Amino acid sequence: MNQKRRLKQKWVWNIIFGLVIINCLTLAVVVKQSFSLKEAAFVNGQANIVATVGDTVITRKDMLEELEGMYGQEMLTKMVNNEVVKQIAKKYNVTVSEQSVDREWKMIKTMYSRSPMHTNTSEELVKEQIRSSLLLEELLVKDVTIPETELQSYYQENKQLYTIEDSFHLSHIIVETRDEAETVVKELKDGSNFTSLAMEVSTDELTANQGGDLGFLTHESQVYPTVYMTEAANLKAKSWSDPISVDGKYAIIYLHEKIDGVTYSFEEVKDQIRRHLAMEHMDGSVDASIFWDEVGVEWNLPSAQ
Repeated sequence: MNQKRRLKQKWVWNIIFGLVIINCLTLAVVVKQSFSLKEAAFVNGQANIVATVGDTVITRKDMLEELEGMYGQEMLTKMVNNEVVKQIAKKYNVTVSEQSVDREWKMIKTMYSRSPMHTNTSEELVKEQIRSSLLLEELLVKDVTIPETELQSYYQENKQLYTIEDSFHLSHIIVETRDEAETVVKELKDGSNFTSLAMEVSTDELTANQGGDLGFLTHESQVYPTVYMTEAANLKAKSWSDPISVDGKYAIIYLHEKIDGVTYSFEEVKDQIRRHLAMEHMDGSVDASIFWDEVGVEWNLPSAQ
């Protein structure tokens, strides 16, 4: 029963952590767009028109103000918290390894196949937020000691949580006939963009609007044909397959990226397990706001809290 409780809590924590990361990335994209708009407005003039609706014009200034009104305070709080974490981590000499950041990045990518991580958000930005989140966890539990035997026991009982299967980030294009599939392959060879072609010709209504993106799939995936995995294993990253016969139709798959399967050793994930077990017993706030007074956060916006 204790093992099942821990397993459930671990997965819940992973889901919460992933959703927090995704939310932060979405905000990061918004603020990045806001800064881009602000720069463009500065260069082109505040009255630069981005759209017209009948006799009404919408300027870059209007758009920027709308974004700031919707996300400004939330984004400001995120930026403050990230800086608080950096300063407190430096004060207490708390660090997280690049290996830990990379491991979380791989786990999140393969777990959340349809996330902002598959947009133009940079890997650097994602890892920056992961690093901040891990530093915060480490700061929250820095004074907690858990016996090595308990950490090892948890690892042995939940080893599957620290295993990543071979994972393939795939897109596909579905067409009705082999001739259509051959035409798609020819256009790809001639330099056409896979995403654009999928949006234009794929008959799969569920994925066409996303450029055929299927996210990360493994050999355990049951939503899409197993032949996808067989074909993907023989592809190089950034390449496509020959036409594949699937349920009377034809598919062309595209491999964006492959993540090789791995089972992380106890030593590699020991700190992660320690943080998790320590966090289980924490009450109250688990964000950087508990360090605001220690750092000396002062707000200059009336609505900021």
